[in-house]
Amino acid sequence: MSPVKYVELTRALFSAQGFPPYEWTVNETAPFTPFDKNLEECRVALLSTGGVYIKGKQPPFDPDKNDLTFREIPKDIDVTKLAISHNNYDRTDAEKDVNCVFPIERFRELEAEGYIGQLAPVAYTIMGRIFRRTALQNEMAPEILRRLKEGGVDVFFLVPV
Repeated sequence: MSPVKYVELTRALFSAQGFPPYEWTVNETAPFTPFDKNLEECRVALLSTGGVYIKGKQPPFDPDKNDLTFREIPKDIDVTKLAISHNNYDRTDAEKDVNCVFPIERFRELEAEGYIGQLAPVAYTIMGRIFRRTALQNEMAPEILRRLKEGGVDVFFLVPV
């Protein structure tokens, strides 16, 4: 199998749909945020880009429409109730064990064993492959951040898929 020429494919996709050329994000600096708490004292949240949702209770993500919605998943969810609607990665292993892309059971174990202070009551999932960077930065990300802050979250783990 030859490598996917992702950049060229993305440019062609945008051009074919009449959009201006896609502008890739360039992050030259990132704000330094000192953190002096031990994980054993922290409320920890999980954020996955795997497109996971609760079957029958939440709508699936729409992978064909740059879905800018997110799902809140209770930390005590029975993982057999979860499904994946992302179609831009090989889901074979994730459909056998959702922890591959949404490691909620592993984080519950970390909480039970005292490695983290507390797992936040809800975890978040979004779709990866979002090309509307400005909307992601100005709409979805601030709303998730607001909810994390309201929930007293000290740190979150991003699981990119």
